[in-house]
Amino acid sequence: MFSDVAKENFQLTYQRWVGANTDPDFFEYAFSWKCFTPDGANRGHYRNARIDALTDQIRVEMNQEKRKALCSEIQRILADDLPYLPLWFNDVVSVHRRSLGELALPSTGNYNFLATLKQAGN
Repeated sequence: MFSDVAKENFQLTYQRWVGANTDPDFFEYAFSWKCFTPDGANRGHYRNARIDALTDQIRVEMNQEKRKALCSEIQRILADDLPYLPLWFNDVVSVHRRSLGELALPSTGNYNFLATLKQAGN
């Protein structure tokens, strides 16, 4: 149960990430030592000094290209360290009427786009 995970009462857990993936601050929330539970989502107590330094840099870097490079480095480190083992990736599929026109699904996985949905041509 998630309540056990929130209390860090587990040895192995099965979960998935939903949303919260549109801003690099997510890396700090999920992987920084500052965000061990209950203050963040670093429930496995993963710690890497380089990740911590990079998340600090991302927080203050305003240049989008530089932020992207910092994020790419974090992703490479996480792919090597593998603090989480992804077992699968969900496909995002949209089935809708043609009258809605092109429907762009957000990468966050949320349904906020439904609030602005309109018939094509309206």
